[in-house]
Amino acid sequence: MRKLEIPVLLITFNRPDVTAIVLERILEMNPPKIYIFNDAPRQNNSNDREKCNKIRNSVNNLSYSGQILTRFEEKNLGCKVGEATAMTWLFKNEEMGIVLEDDIFPSHDFFYFCQEMLLKYKDDNRIFSISGCNLINTWKENINDYHFSLFGSFWGWAGWKRSWNHYNIEMPEWNNEVVRNLILQYLPTSEYRELRMTEFDALVNGQNDTWDFQFCFAHFINHALSIVPSKNMVQNIGINRPDAVHMVGESPFSDLVAYPVSLPMQHNPIMIPDYDYDIEVIKKAYPYFYEIPVYPEAPMPNTRQKISMKIGAMVGEKGLLRDLTNLILGRKK
Repeated sequence: MRKLEIPVLLITFNRPDVTAIVLERILEMNPPKIYIFNDAPRQNNSNDREKCNKIRNSVNNLSYSGQILTRFEEKNLGCKVGEATAMTWLFKNEEMGIVLEDDIFPSHDFFYFCQEMLLKYKDDNRIFSISGCNLINTWKENINDYHFSLFGSFWGWAGWKRSWNHYNIEMPEWNNEVVRNLILQYLPTSEYRELRMTEFDALVNGQNDTWDFQFCFAHFINHALSIVPSKNMVQNIGINRPDAVHMVGESPFSDLVAYPVSLPMQHNPIMIPDYDYDIEVIKKAYPYFYEIPVYPEAPMPNTRQKISMKIGAMVGEKGLLRDLTNLILGRKK
């Protein structure tokens, strides 16, 4: 019988209903340690206070044979600092661990997959993270049980202290022009480069309240990879809720299904990033970069992209007007 021997971190805030669902799944797996982080209520927010207290009381009254460690913040840290603080807490105390947010509902196989990958690649500095989420749902499942990506999803992931030690929430190296140019050369397409440049610029300018782009950046500057399963193992049960932080409105990833997988994995000896997968993820998440109809809540395209999309809708993929527009906008054919 399989046994989970890896600690699990659950990051929570003010959603006791989804927290209870995800916590129940973690308890079913009976890990040796469960780390539970709860951010503090926002100032003068009685609704937050009530919901945070409900989560904390529930956790304090848990009956569990393993070890439960809690960190209940006294001041609200927010999404960016809060989640980074929770993960730093985990990896300060553990050499490796599994990380779940309160709305990420994983299959049972997810935990065993993470454990197998953590142990296999624990001393391989080429690998920085393990994702349980395949944002395409399935990808080349008839070829490999998993593949390597420039940057996997963090909707249910696992990693090591050795890779988290490279994390810097401020990401200061991005302001170095040499580093910036090297990273942009490393990325496979102009759309990918434009997307990451926009995200990183917004982050260092204080316009983006998130923690994960910094870890993406750490992957890039260390030429590190993420492991992605050929079949998705998680669902995001927090999409399109009134209390959602980033998944407000409909999402292209509402279609995620958790598939059963066969363990142990057939290991992939080809440790090269699958650029095709990364590009398909971007197409799904940010379709306007490829002039595909935009999902309702996708980030807004810039002026150049809006013009190109309008022209594309009128004349199709080919035509003189299209070529002339590309010439004016400085786009390559």
